[in-house]
Amino acid sequence: MIYYFPMTTGDILNIVIAIVLLAVGGFTVWLLYYLVQIVKDLYKAIEDFRKMLDSVKERLDHIGDFLDSIQNKVTSSASAIASIVRVVGDLTSLVKNRKTKKATPPADDLE
Repeated sequence: MIYYFPMTTGDILNIVIAIVLLAVGGFTVWLLYYLVQIVKDLYKAIEDFRKMLDSVKERLDHIGDFLDSIQNKVTSSASAIASIVRVVGDLTSLVKNRKTKKATPPADDLE
């Protein structure tokens, strides 16, 4: 026995509305899924960028420390070299004065 239910236009409209709502719901779920994936990828990219910036900052700090140590060494070397140059200059002036004193004849021999 087959039962036949006559459908009215209202029933057809309700079925079509149900199908459309299912399609819109499916599309909305699909759209939300992809939006969440995009946000997840964006968050991961931002985290990777932050790690890269931290790495660059760390390397720059190491380079800054290295340059500071070089500057300190150059400064200490420059002050040491300046002291050596001053001592050598004093020694050369002493040697010149000594040579000029030996080169001039004593005043007693002229009379």
